[in-house]
Amino acid sequence: MRGAQLRQDAVKAHQGGQLSEAQRLYEKALALCPGDPNTLHFLGVLRHNQGQSAAGVELIQRSLEIAPQNPHAWMNLGTLLVALDQTEGARAAYERAVELAPESADAWLNLGFFLRKRRESFAAVEAMDRAVQLRPTHVLSVYQRGIARLEAGDITEAESDYRAALELEPGFTDAYDSLGVLLYRLGRVADAAQVYRAWLGQDPHSSRARHLAAAMSGKETPVRASDGYIVETFDQFAATFDADLMSLAYRAPELIIGALQEAMQPEVSLDSVLDAGCGTGFCGTRLRPITRQLTGVDLSTAMIAKARAKNCYDELHVSELCAFMRSRSAAFDAVVAADTLVYFGALEVPLAAAANCLKGGGLLAITLEKMPTDASAPTYRIESSGRYSHRIEYVQAALDQAGLVLLAVSERVLRREGREGVQGLVVSARRQSPG
Repeated sequence: MRGAQLRQDAVKAHQGGQLSEAQRLYEKALALCPGDPNTLHFLGVLRHNQGQSAAGVELIQRSLEIAPQNPHAWMNLGTLLVALDQTEGARAAYERAVELAPESADAWLNLGFFLRKRRESFAAVEAMDRAVQLRPTHVLSVYQRGIARLEAGDITEAESDYRAALELEPGFTDAYDSLGVLLYRLGRVADAAQVYRAWLGQDPHSSRARHLAAAMSGKETPVRASDGYIVETFDQFAATFDADLMSLAYRAPELIIGALQEAMQPEVSLDSVLDAGCGTGFCGTRLRPITRQLTGVDLSTAMIAKARAKNCYDELHVSELCAFMRSRSAAFDAVVAADTLVYFGALEVPLAAAANCLKGGGLLAITLEKMPTDASAPTYRIESSGRYSHRIEYVQAALDQAGLVLLAVSERVLRREGREGVQGLVVSARRQSPG
């Protein structure tokens, strides 16, 4: 009884986030009952929570040697093996869990998660569907089935699941986001606007909901995307950002590096370059060979972490772009901004900040989205994507005001969006030398 009570106390501490205390109690319980499978199992989960997944796997495997019919232990073993990138072992663990507990919605949901991550979309739909059948009002199962259906190409059913998730839980913001993006990509902008307004009604503090509601409706349009919107959006997408851009035939980095190299004077090297809005480092890997010192700045901590892993920057900073550039007066030979200023409507402030951080004669290379020729706005406008498009004439005027001399501008396709190419502007300019 003493060992069982210790284990119960350990579980309470574990659930309360007191991991060191939980470990002490689990180990004390094991000292009294060395072969208790439940304590071994729970201690294995704890070790994973402490960042020791390999040790956790060993403990759960010991538990399963003693009590091999425990589906919960198999599920948790699968989770730990995924963390260790041991996918085949994880698959076997998840499949064993549903074999032992075919009526467990959690077992099917976990298997569905795994299959989604493995891009086995049709099998994931089948697993998620079983989870929903067993637990029809479980919002996460319904929502995840919608994601799996979308990945399997069943757009209509995906929309249905997202809406069903919102009926079950009107405050489930992930479903608003997924539904809004889906409708936007289908060209149903008015429907998407309605979704973002509903999301904003549920969560008035969401920067993403506020910005996209304005973008879709054209009402209360901000002059730039807020810092909150940038952080909320790019922290969310950092994990899949590179793969997503590759799937869109993303060309901005190569175009902007080409523009920079064309603007460089022969035999002149770049001592220091700022990658403004560096994201995950798409431009950084291409800039590294042409500069001695490469600095990156971005608002998103998650994106900076991805960039750091590429080991191509000498400095990386999490900071608001304009504030950072104002703080580095005459520090750089060149500033590049690939698809960064598309989140600014008014360009005067960021271009002035860029001019401030450039040395005399320094180069600026940026991409922007080109305003459609039939647009009535004289300078810029927010698009339903949440990004801004700009008129060439306005860009040149803003460069002039910032003390930057336009060198070249070309119209190029930056990426695909749906079935259409996104028409962009590739711009290079030089800061006027003093005197």
